[in-house]
Amino acid sequence: MNNGRPEAYITGIGVVSPIGVGRETFWSALLANESGMAQISQFDARDHDVRIAAECTDFDPTDFMDRKVVQRTDRFAQMGLAASKLALEDARVWDVLNDNPERVGLVLGSGLGGVASMEQTQATIDGKGPGRVNPFAVTKIMPNSGAAHVGIQLGIQGPSTTGALACSCGTDMMGVGFDLIRRGDADVVLCGATEASITPVIVAGFAAMRAMSRWNDDPEGACRPYDVDHSGFVIGEGAAVMILESAESVERRGVDPYAKITGVGRTTDAYNITDPDPEGRGLLRAMRLAVEDAGLDGEQIGYINPHGTGTVAGDGPESQALARVNPKVKVSGTKSTLGHSLGAGGAIETAICALALKERTIPPMRNLTKVGDGCADLDYVVNEPRDAPDLEAAMCANLGVGGHNVAVVLEQP
Repeated sequence: MNNGRPEAYITGIGVVSPIGVGRETFWSALLANESGMAQISQFDARDHDVRIAAECTDFDPTDFMDRKVVQRTDRFAQMGLAASKLALEDARVWDVLNDNPERVGLVLGSGLGGVASMEQTQATIDGKGPGRVNPFAVTKIMPNSGAAHVGIQLGIQGPSTTGALACSCGTDMMGVGFDLIRRGDADVVLCGATEASITPVIVAGFAAMRAMSRWNDDPEGACRPYDVDHSGFVIGEGAAVMILESAESVERRGVDPYAKITGVGRTTDAYNITDPDPEGRGLLRAMRLAVEDAGLDGEQIGYINPHGTGTVAGDGPESQALARVNPKVKVSGTKSTLGHSLGAGGAIETAICALALKERTIPPMRNLTKVGDGCADLDYVVNEPRDAPDLEAAMCANLGVGGHNVAVVLEQP
């Protein structure tokens, strides 16, 4: 029990990422400091100002579903279904789902939903006319289609929801899953987020906002969180789903969890539609609320996986907020490796926190050579993983376009 309320235990992890598919492949590549950045291959980007991204090149949807399902779903839904199946297999919880599907919940968010299908549908209308539109166009585009297809394909009959809180979506979904468990609404919850928005409109739109790095000749060095040469984020894609279980379910099944979620904090900047609060006050308050919810003090947080996108507007206020939580905390901004998968980022980074706690190892970040002006001089873990034998608590913290801030605290189980 935590502050008189049940905790949510993470017992399974499924990941689709630019550096590998599946928990083991993903974690090994992350510790090896491999980069997922390269030239965009999903569309012809020759005329774009930004031509680099972190694509999930090893992902084949037919490894996880039949071709009919592939034809009826957007790529973001396919990644969400794949991550869900991987998580179920990792947790070995299929029997619970089969025996009592009404007590299994589903939380699967996406910042943008089926934007690739939206753009393809518009291209069909422009080129062939509205009569040639795919009859599954709407159900491919709608943001809840990822959760819908996971529920249908896996037979989940408990509570389900979708969130679209921009770049803080994935972290927020972990909080929603946590809430379902501690309210007793479900015994098991598939919880995470998925995003596949490396498309002409989204890339051009973020480039017009001046939010993306234009280091087109050096994709692996382009995303540089907190570095003196930070120049913006590199767009990515991916999905992460975790199995959350109640303490009673964990005990009944006799499983060994990766970690437990014990706190969540949410705030709104109420400042600007694109830029974060320059003082980092909203993010700081979200992190402090999460720490308080967990019943901890800031100095007990040994590792933070931050938002860390490499933007000039965000890096300084964010890092200063981290320092005010715990000036000695270890930090690794893994978007420097994975790119910024928008709504899915926080879910992937929560999975990283759970694995760091389980393995007592902090994965590295890339491309930090000299801390930039205005950025806090924290204990950044760069290029090589670091053993953390005393790591007891970690935090994932993200901020989203629109001023949304969410943080979740994880602890040793």
